[in-house]
Amino acid sequence: MNDSKHITKEVTLPTWLDNLIFVNLHATYCRVHSDMTVIDWDSDKILTYLGTYFPRSYTESYCIFKHFFQTTNALTDVKSINILDFGCGTGGEIFGLASAIEECRHNIKTMNARAIDGNQHALKKFEYIKDEFNKYNKIKIFCEPSAIKIDDFYDLNILSSILNKCYDIIISFKAVCEFVTKQQFEEKNAYEHLVKFMLPKLTETGVMLLVDITTRNNVAQGWLSDLMDKGLQRASASVIGRNTGNNDTFVVNHSRQLKDISKIAWRLIEK
Repeated sequence: MNDSKHITKEVTLPTWLDNLIFVNLHATYCRVHSDMTVIDWDSDKILTYLGTYFPRSYTESYCIFKHFFQTTNALTDVKSINILDFGCGTGGEIFGLASAIEECRHNIKTMNARAIDGNQHALKKFEYIKDEFNKYNKIKIFCEPSAIKIDDFYDLNILSSILNKCYDIIISFKAVCEFVTKQQFEEKNAYEHLVKFMLPKLTETGVMLLVDITTRNNVAQGWLSDLMDKGLQRASASVIGRNTGNNDTFVVNHSRQLKDISKIAWRLIEK
């Protein structure tokens, strides 16, 4: 699964989900071009994040994992899986993953998710959407949200006490860029430290999907995708799938924006 050329990269947000975030939760769409630090956003800004970035993360996760499941035999003999999301935000990537599982792995009935984020407002929205997701879908998500704020790489050790199991899938979407922007890992490579910490927590056949934006970061004074590759190389990570070229372009259609485009760098990693 090392060629992203054959991945379907356009999705229309399910109607029930579209109505939920834009009508029930009053999310707003507003594209922002800047180095974001969502962890510090208040409830109003989280609604903008929900309407702008949730649909994109849902689409990216759904498309990448759908292709992964269609081209591998991964997780074909289990009824339940454990996943970990580092920097889950409002959970778009978790629901995209769950939708891909429901479509491609009928054997899986439950998904036990450990969702970690430092923003309480985002976690509340995530939990609300999770409850509604379970009403509309056969696969059920059981979640343990953890409001933990990571200030530097030493704080990763805090997670060791709560991550007391191995995970079939670990995901982190557009979270590491915030550590880079806020220099929370000092001058060290944040991708390297995160991957070194997370890989031992995978099952023997587990995979980790690392996704980030592809802009040039003003603090790092370089392209985040280049920083990601350097970090993965230093962490001796085995990359089994990745975008071709500088980035992959995904398209999501929803009631507030047709043909909404996102560009990301992604790497699928195993032990």
